[in-house]
Amino acid sequence: MENSVCPDYSVSSSKHSTRPALARLYAVAGRSICVECAAEESARIFRRYFAGWHVSPLEDACGASPDATIKVRDGEKSPHAPAGFESFEVAEGGVCRTDGRTYFFESEGSAVVVRGETPTRVEVWFGDTPRARENAARARVIFNASMTAMRRCGLFELHAAGVVSSAGAGALFVGPSGSGKSTLTTQLAAAGWRYLSDDTLLIFDGGGSVEARALRRVFAVTEPTVASGILGGYESLLADPVPFDVRKLRFEPQSVFPGGFVEACAPRVLFFTAVTNERESRTRKLSQAETMRRLIRMCPWACYDKPPANRHLGLLAQLSRQAAGFELLAGLDLFGDAARASRYVEKLLEGA
Repeated sequence: MENSVCPDYSVSSSKHSTRPALARLYAVAGRSICVECAAEESARIFRRYFAGWHVSPLEDACGASPDATIKVRDGEKSPHAPAGFESFEVAEGGVCRTDGRTYFFESEGSAVVVRGETPTRVEVWFGDTPRARENAARARVIFNASMTAMRRCGLFELHAAGVVSSAGAGALFVGPSGSGKSTLTTQLAAAGWRYLSDDTLLIFDGGGSVEARALRRVFAVTEPTVASGILGGYESLLADPVPFDVRKLRFEPQSVFPGGFVEACAPRVLFFTAVTNERESRTRKLSQAETMRRLIRMCPWACYDKPPANRHLGLLAQLSRQAAGFELLAGLDLFGDAARASRYVEKLLEGA
C-alpha cells in the first residue's frame, strides 16, 4: 500500500486487518502523505479536517509513493507504551512516551504510534469513550498524527502567524494562544500586508534558507477583535468556534482580504508576542541564543519526538541565525488601529 496508492481506492487488506482500506494521498509543501483508513467515517473525518488546511488531495495519485503514511486502525484496540519509556505531559492534552526510537502519544484512550522499524508509518487508534469521540478530542488526535507524519517529511509546525510587508520582508508572530497573533495578523492584512496564516505555520529547509509555509486556512478572532471594527462589515462571515479554543470565531481571510494570501516566505524577523494592559507597546531585541531558547519553548516536539529531533533542532538554529528576534509586549496602542499597527511593525522590520 505504501508503494502504490490511488485516492479513495479500496485496496487489499494488511496483516493487521481483514477489511479493505480507503486510501487518499495529500500534498503539502512538495511532500505527499497517504491517509489509509478501514472505515469511511475515519476517512471522512480526515477529509473534513484537512479541508481547513493548505493541504491538497492528489486526484491523480496512482503509482505515487508517499513520503509518509497515516494508517488508522479502525475497530482495533490501541496498544500501550512499554514500561520504561520516557514520559512527557503535552500542553494541549495527552502524554508522549518514547525510548528514542518508538513514539507513543496517548490522549483520552486514543493513540498515535510510530515504531522504530517503520519510521515513516504513523498508526492511529481512536478511543471509543464518549469523551474520546468529542470533536475537540478527535481533532487533537488528527492534528498530532498529521504533524507527526509531517515531521518525518522534514516539515515542522510552529505556533506562529506569518505576514509579508509591501517590501517583501517576512515577519512571524510567535506565541501561545492569547498572545495577540490573530489580532495583529488581521490588522496588518487590513492595512494591506500579505498574510500566510494567523496561527499555524510549517517551517522547512527551502534550500539555503528556512521557509515558513501557511497551514491553517481560516483566521480565528476573539469578540473584542470583532468589536474593534477591524473586519470592516464582514462580521457576517464569522463561523463556528475553532475546536481547540471556543473563545474564537473563524472566518475565511480570502473573503475579507482578497488577493492578500501568500503561500510561503523566508522569515526576516521573529516577534515573540505577549498582550499587556499597558497603554504603549514595548519591544526588546533578543540575542541569537535567546531567540533559539524561545523557539525551542514554542516547539516542544523538538524534544518530545526523538527520531526527527536533530533535524528539527538544526532547523530552529538556522532560523535563529536567519531572522532577528524581538520580544514584543503588545499594549493597547496596537489594538483597534490597523494603520498604527502597520507603522509600528514596519519600523521594527526596517531596523532589523
